[in-house]
Amino acid sequence: MTNSHLTTPVFEPSSVRLPVVWCIGGVDSSGGAGLTRDAITLADLHVHACVLTTQLTVQSNLLMLSKDSMSASALNQQWQVLHEDTPAQAIKIGAIANDEQALLLCARIQSLIAPRPFVIWDPVLCSSSGGVLSELSESVTDELLSTVDLVTPNIDELAKLSHLPVNDEKSLQTAINRLKGKGAKSVYVKGGHAQWQDSVCDTFVCASHTLYFRQPKNSKGNLRGTGCMLASAIAAFIVHDYCIEDALTLANAYVSEVRRNTLGESDSHHPITPISNQYETSCLPAYFAKTTGFPSRAASFPLVTFRQDETASYDNERFPALTRTNLGIYPVVDSVQWIARLWSTGVKIMQLRVKQGSEDDIRQQIKEAIALVAHTDCQLFINDYWQLAIELGAYGVHLGQEDIDTADLNAIRRAGLRLGISTHGFAEIQRVRALNPSYIALGHIFPTNTKDMPSKPQGVARLTKYVKLCEGIPTVAIGGINLTRISEVAETGVNGIAVVSAITQAEQPLKAYQALAREAGFA
Repeated sequence: MTNSHLTTPVFEPSSVRLPVVWCIGGVDSSGGAGLTRDAITLADLHVHACVLTTQLTVQSNLLMLSKDSMSASALNQQWQVLHEDTPAQAIKIGAIANDEQALLLCARIQSLIAPRPFVIWDPVLCSSSGGVLSELSESVTDELLSTVDLVTPNIDELAKLSHLPVNDEKSLQTAINRLKGKGAKSVYVKGGHAQWQDSVCDTFVCASHTLYFRQPKNSKGNLRGTGCMLASAIAAFIVHDYCIEDALTLANAYVSEVRRNTLGESDSHHPITPISNQYETSCLPAYFAKTTGFPSRAASFPLVTFRQDETASYDNERFPALTRTNLGIYPVVDSVQWIARLWSTGVKIMQLRVKQGSEDDIRQQIKEAIALVAHTDCQLFINDYWQLAIELGAYGVHLGQEDIDTADLNAIRRAGLRLGISTHGFAEIQRVRALNPSYIALGHIFPTNTKDMPSKPQGVARLTKYVKLCEGIPTVAIGGINLTRISEVAETGVNGIAVVSAITQAEQPLKAYQALAREAGFA
C-alpha cells in the first residue's frame, strides 16, 4: 500500500477499497469528539472508519449531562460482526466505560492472529467539561497498557495512568518510565497542558529511541476533539503504510493544519512551524473544525528532534549555499578514479563515498579528488569523513542520519563547507530542516542493492510531498534510480538526482551519464 490513497478523489470508484480502521469509543452528542471526530478525521484522510460504541453521552460543548454504557456482550457483538465482514488494519480506542469492556477488548486484541492490526489507545478519562468517561481499575489499566501498541495520553492523563505528579520534564520522563514498567510498548505524550514548556513539546518513547515533536504556543484559541483527531490521524497514516515516526509527524502536522484552518494564523514566529498550542481543550464549538486532507503546508509540520537539547547545540545560521542549485545528475562513486573519469562531462556535483581502504589511502583519495575538481564547476562532496574534508579543504560534506549526533556540525559550518544530509521520510526531513543544510537528500525512492537501507522504498508520490516540504532547501533524490525511472523522478521538481549503479555498473559510463541527463531533461 502506498500513499496514493491520499491523493485520490473523494468519490472513488467502487472497485477501490479504502483501508479500514476500527474506532472504539463513545458517541459525543455534540459531535465535537469521540467516534464522530474519529470518523470525520479518517474520512478526511481517505480511510474507512468502522465504529464500535462503548457508551452514549449526552453533552454539549460546555457540559456533560449523562452517559449510558454499552454492555460487554453488546460490544462483543459489534466486534464479532466487523471481524467477520470488515477486518481492521488498525484499531483506535478512545473512552472505555468500565473494566468489563476493557477486559473484553484486551482478550479480543490478544486473540488476533499475526499480522495483528496496529492498536492505539487514546486514554480519554474525562470529557473536556469534566464528566467522567472511564472508570478503570489500576490492574485493568495495566492490562490495556501492555496490550496496545501505542498509548497517547495528555499530561493530565499521564499523571492519572502513572499515579505520579507531572509538573516538569524530569517528572514527565519518570511517569513515562512508569508506564513502560507497566508494559506499555510505546508512549506518545501530548504536551499541550505542560505549562512549564516554552513550546508545545510532544514526547514519543519506544523501546529503541525517543523523539520530540515541537510546535510553538499561541493564543488563537482552543479546539475540542484534538486528542481524538490526533490518535485517529496516527491510525490513518499507519494504514497508509507510513512508519510510526512518519505517522506521528504527519498526525501532528494534520492537527496543526486543522487548527490553522479553523482558528487562523498564529501570533507566534518559528523558523519551521508558526502554529499552535494544539492539545488544549475548551468550549470552542468543535463543529467549526475545518478538515484539510493530507497536511500540505510546511509551516504546519513540527520540529522533530532526537534529544531535548538537540537544536540548542547547533548554530542557527544556515550552511553555505550551493554554488549551483540546478544540480542535474549527481553521481555517487567509491573511488577517486571515478572522479577522474566523470569530471570532464561537465557534471555539476559529485560525491566521493569511500568505504574501504586504510586511513592513509582514504586521505589520499580525498586529497586527489579535491585537486581534480579544484578548477572546475563541479561541487564535490565527501561522504562521512568530515574531519578530513575540513583539513583538506573540500567543497562539502555529506552525512547520514546516524552521523548527526557524532559529527561537529558547527565546525563544518565554520570551515565554510557545504553540508548535505540523507533523509528517509517526514520525521527525518523535519529533523534536518532545522539544521539549515545546503541540500537534503531524499530516499531511497526505489529498491536498491547499493547498501542496506533502514526504510522501505519511498516512491515518487511521497517524493513529490518531500520536495514541497523542503521549501527553500535544494533537494536530491536517491535510491534505485535508472534510465527507465528517471523522468518521473525529475517531474517531482527535485534539484538533483543521485545515481550510483546506473553509471558505475554501465558498460559505457560516460554515455550512461549523458543518457540519464537527457532523459531527465537536464541536458
